[in-house]
Amino acid sequence: MKNVIKIILIATLTVVKATFAISQCLPPPPIIESITVVPNTNGNVTLRWHGNPDDTCTTTGYEIYKHNYVTNQFDFLVLVSAGTTSYTEPNAGANIRPQIYRMTTKAGPAGNEHSENHHSVFLNHVLHYDPCEFTATVTWTPYKTSYRDRFEIRSTDKKFNDSVKYQIVGYIAPSASPFDPLNALALSPVVSDTIINFKMIVNQNYLFCVKTYLPNGNVSYSNVREGIIEGSSIPAAPLYIKLDSLVSFDNRNHLHFEIENSTQMTKFQIERCENIDSAFKAIHTFSDKNTTTYDDNTCDVNKKYFYRVTAFNNISHCVETPAIISDTLNSIILNTKYTNQNITVSWSDFIRDSVYYLYRNGLFWLLLDITQFTDMDVQNDFNSNVYDFCYKIAAIDRNTNFTSISREYCLSLNKPVTMPNAIDPTSSFTNNMETHRRRNQFAPIVGGKETDYEYHMIIFNRWNSVIFETTKPMDVPLSNEHFWTGASAKGNVLPEDTYLYYVKIIFKNSNQVFEQKGTVTLIYQ
Repeated sequence: MKNVIKIILIATLTVVKATFAISQCLPPPPIIESITVVPNTNGNVTLRWHGNPDDTCTTTGYEIYKHNYVTNQFDFLVLVSAGTTSYTEPNAGANIRPQIYRMTTKAGPAGNEHSENHHSVFLNHVLHYDPCEFTATVTWTPYKTSYRDRFEIRSTDKKFNDSVKYQIVGYIAPSASPFDPLNALALSPVVSDTIINFKMIVNQNYLFCVKTYLPNGNVSYSNVREGIIEGSSIPAAPLYIKLDSLVSFDNRNHLHFEIENSTQMTKFQIERCENIDSAFKAIHTFSDKNTTTYDDNTCDVNKKYFYRVTAFNNISHCVETPAIISDTLNSIILNTKYTNQNITVSWSDFIRDSVYYLYRNGLFWLLLDITQFTDMDVQNDFNSNVYDFCYKIAAIDRNTNFTSISREYCLSLNKPVTMPNAIDPTSSFTNNMETHRRRNQFAPIVGGKETDYEYHMIIFNRWNSVIFETTKPMDVPLSNEHFWTGASAKGNVLPEDTYLYYVKIIFKNSNQVFEQKGTVTLIYQ
């Protein structure tokens, strides 16, 4: 009987111990992913978290605590069920001051360990505006974590906090408009500090906030600010300047642009450089905002230039600074080369993402992503007595239609040289309509308009002996010394046969070179 009682007591104690152990399971706190202020509310705050992967207890929910600025303690806020991963506190007051939260994992009646404290970002209401720089200065309290019951910064917190980045985002909108974070544009670069300057246009209403990039990949937003800078003494910068086209001519580059008309500024500048990585320099200053064109007569049309238009803040008490700068356009330099009876056209690329149109003598080609093209229609034009080939390139931005057009480059060619294939030394017939050559004269027939060229011709017999050679300049009219009439080097009549020739012609104006070897037959009729 005693043994039975002993077994019952041991079993009872084991159950009690197991029940006590379960009640004493202390789960680690959840991991807070982010806290963010909800726009267009009374400072509502949304918390997002996930359960700790080291949690082996039976989780029944999560407790959220909030810092009380009066007592400097954390007050219990709400218990949410297990499986919940977000909570939004209404009227949290994050539009008045930063709010601080922490959480615990609930697994029985025992007290549990708190997570790190997460501080929301608060964008201060003071807005400093510099009319000389057209910039607003804003400050904010940072997003940070601190250690549980105390506001201490541990090494892990410091590593997290030092990795947080900030950016001012927003847009111009009517007063009292709701703020849409999905449409907010970057108004500043991403920074690590909690103070920044960003450009603002006078008399425009801005909605903006701090967008915080957390090291865990999440994003948090601060409270939203509304800001407008008013003042008749501050000249408004133009909303935009569009430099939309650049057309090159033989003696100038022609720019067309548009300055947004609401501006009150009175100083504008045309700026130019030869390398996009070098500094732009002013080449023309003007005051009329209605100006739309400028001709650069000081440029070298064989060089590539980059242009832009700048509006200046020229308030008397300010250091003169650029207020707004147009897009940059560059001139297109085109080159032509005649080789292998084709013309290769190449050009410098346009600074923008472009398509190219190549124009020539009434023809045009649409070209994508290339800066070189070979025109193989040249020979067809020769047959139509066309020897002048004039090209120009139009580069057009794929998105904005901004355009740059090169000046026209013309190349004057000579029709390919032709060689007779037979002569009759006894003939006196002259073809007066085409070549003005007698049938007993063997020499190149040069087409086209160019007559200034160097000439070298050698005639060989079948044993490779030279029987005729001339290097006389090609004067007009040609003399008999330029032709082979079927005689030997000593002036003797040669028999009917096939002879070899070599000819080379260099056209001085176009640097074309014609060089050929072939045969000619003596035929007596």
